[in-house]
Amino acid sequence: MDTKGLHVEIKDAAKGEIRAVFSTFNVIDSHKDVTPPGAFDDGAPVRISAYGHASWEGALPVGKGVIRQTATEAILEGQFFMDTTHGADTFKTVKALSEAGLQEWSYGFDVAEHAFGEVDGQKVRFLNKLKVHEVSPVLIGAGVNTRTLAAKSAGRSATVQRGRVLAPHDTEVTSRSWDGAKTISSLTDDARPSELRTVYAWVDADGDPEAKSSYRFAHHHGVGGPANVRACLMGIARLNDAKGGIPDADRKGVYEHLAAHLRDADVEVPGLKDAPGGSLKYSEEGHAVLAAVSAFVDRTAEVMALRALKGKGMAPRSADLLGWISDDLDRLKSLLSAPLGDDEPTDEQIASLIARSVAQLNGI
Repeated sequence: MDTKGLHVEIKDAAKGEIRAVFSTFNVIDSHKDVTPPGAFDDGAPVRISAYGHASWEGALPVGKGVIRQTATEAILEGQFFMDTTHGADTFKTVKALSEAGLQEWSYGFDVAEHAFGEVDGQKVRFLNKLKVHEVSPVLIGAGVNTRTLAAKSAGRSATVQRGRVLAPHDTEVTSRSWDGAKTISSLTDDARPSELRTVYAWVDADGDPEAKSSYRFAHHHGVGGPANVRACLMGIARLNDAKGGIPDADRKGVYEHLAAHLRDADVEVPGLKDAPGGSLKYSEEGHAVLAAVSAFVDRTAEVMALRALKGKGMAPRSADLLGWISDDLDRLKSLLSAPLGDDEPTDEQIASLIARSVAQLNGI
């Protein structure tokens, strides 16, 4: 879910009706996005959210309206719920700020079609087709020359949960090997927020939107690349074992994002636990182990690189432990290559073997 900004102008304060430009076409906004004419569905119904997109967090919407387009702008034609306290109070605030030229607006949307390119030498994302869910009065919006055209009486950033959960998009899904550290390091330091959002499932609303460290749950092979089945399964495992590093309120949204890619690939989707931790099914335990091993390999590569810069190798104790883990993984490989028959290992035996490897891994 993304948002863009707009300014407001009041018309008539008796019926709670409003007209506001919420997008100007063919200009680069503060998110380095360009919206061309025709990106919106003319006549589509839309909600007016509580101030600052607060309806995403459960606040009641304060009005409703429709979207209209001209050759140069997209316009909200809406009406506040003046027979409710929250609707009337929001309208009065919007009216007062609009009359002082201080009111801006923002809209929450999903990207249905997009492309990357350049305008005036700048890298931009073209928002060719959008699904708008709500329009909201905000303190500061991202759009250019947005404003209220009329109101007859009476933002936050890009996603649900103050911009945290990023909406999934239609894309190819692959089950090839996944190297999360390599994927992240391959993202350029000057990657724009709109590009980073095509790689991850979550962003810290209070972080720097241009910094990779503000994002979590990478699962795409680069900007605009295919989603990875293994990364999605490992992401769900992290949500279930309390290692996701995100607020509990965002777990469901991230889960649905990752699950959508798995469903597209016809892969069985593991369940989301009501709370992190607790007992796991065999397959769920395997996904958790896969996530732990992958993260540990990434960490090992980082440690080895840092020690190499100092002209050092791995400490003997750490080297021994890595060898033990490698030995157990070799044992697992031998189990998988063994012929089927009466001596085939049971799920419990394999799970026990993996659990011992993880116990060693966590003890480093």
